[in-house]
Amino acid sequence: MSERAAVLAPGYGGTDQQPILIVLARALAAAGISSRAVTFSTRGKRPSRGYQAELADLRAARDALRDSGATKIALIGRSFGGRMCAFLAAVEPPDALVVLGHPISPPGRPRPDDEAALSSMSCPTLVVQGDRDELGPIDVLERIAGTNPRIDLVRLAGAGHEFGKQQAEAVAHAVRWLDATLV
Repeated sequence: MSERAAVLAPGYGGTDQQPILIVLARALAAAGISSRAVTFSTRGKRPSRGYQAELADLRAARDALRDSGATKIALIGRSFGGRMCAFLAAVEPPDALVVLGHPISPPGRPRPDDEAALSSMSCPTLVVQGDRDELGPIDVLERIAGTNPRIDLVRLAGAGHEFGKQQAEAVAHAVRWLDATLV
């Protein structure tokens, strides 16, 4: 177990075997950062009330990394997993937070709790977002990042919510940033 580690959380309905998490885990390992991916216990069901089950799953993974000797721990989430990581980070700040495609404001469904959690972030935070992501409009994230110096925002030109051909670029941004941040 490396002293630097990350909890990896999948997008909605995903598992610890979600393809982007597998790619991310390999890239992190190459940078000397171990990881532990989670499958939310509510997978296949509606999210739990107040996301309590999902937050407990993240805490359990984080604590397992800590018990294995990790001293610097990041939370990394893809889409829904990023929302859950941000909610946990707002109340129990990790050493770093990375959100890959934050669904912060789907069309017609603003999420003020998500905005408040991200706005209040006290840990170093990276959001990697496609500038054509309809679930997470880049202007909403730019507004939030503009008010919180702890948030770095990377805009992927031409990418939607699913990063597609730019997935490797998104992962590379996350790994470089974490390698520099978890020191």
